[in-house]
Amino acid sequence: MMAKAVEDYRAMIEVQELVSSADLVLRANQQWLAFLEGAGLSDFQAIWQCRGGEVIKERPGLEIRRVEMPDPGAPGRQVVLFIKKHEQNDASPAQSEGLKEFANYCDFRRRGLATAVAIGAGMARDGDGLVRSFLITRDFSPFIDLEELVLNQPGRLQGPRNAARKKNILKAVARYARAMHGAGCNQKDFNATHVLLDGLDQEEPQVALFDLQRVDTNPLQRFRWPIKALAEFFFTLPASLFDEKDRRFFFAAYKGTEKLSLYGRLQYGWILRKMARIARHTRKRNLAPKMRG
Repeated sequence: MMAKAVEDYRAMIEVQELVSSADLVLRANQQWLAFLEGAGLSDFQAIWQCRGGEVIKERPGLEIRRVEMPDPGAPGRQVVLFIKKHEQNDASPAQSEGLKEFANYCDFRRRGLATAVAIGAGMARDGDGLVRSFLITRDFSPFIDLEELVLNQPGRLQGPRNAARKKNILKAVARYARAMHGAGCNQKDFNATHVLLDGLDQEEPQVALFDLQRVDTNPLQRFRWPIKALAEFFFTLPASLFDEKDRRFFFAAYKGTEKLSLYGRLQYGWILRKMARIARHTRKRNLAPKMRG
């Protein structure tokens, strides 16, 4: 079956194991298997050797390529893919970055958490122990990331006319964060870049996440999750659009209350202190976050 035009971003991913051995693994989202076969992307080498499109991020051991190609099952329709490639030394299949992130997408969906669309992943090990792995995701339209909204469409969040929209967005993201932590997992890079939004004018906008490279499911860390995740999220919200009142509103929505308890106020103080440490660390490293200002 070809990929559906409309996705359920919380639907569980049915994984098709195409190849499984110590040195070669290939897995696909069953819903997208026909697409991969029709596009000639159903074996490891075809995907690894893909050189079309444009490289949007590159550093030693990592390449992310944006590729636009026709949908074999829908003439005239184009599909935009992101192919993330990794190179590691002496990693097991479970430790390979591509398969690990694909498993995180599957796990989030299993827990009822909306994500971008993961299409497939694989790994191959050569004779020298070098492990190559990849992850394929679909572009996240009709969602936009929160970073795009605050950087390029700030007018949609400014002024009294847009106050309700801003509150609805903050409440929706806070509820997603609460659901994520309640489901037993935490995206370690929970920030405005990775938060996706749709239905911005609705009372309850849709929220999803992408880039699940780093996820924590250790129950011993659950106490720290809201401190670290919300501090990073707050740090990536520009002060010109989001003030202390907005942060308090967000945290109250995360806690599911209109008035914070004593413990809630303590937690909020810890979050602000963690946010300040992130800011100091950023200045020390001479970084210039796009989201500040």
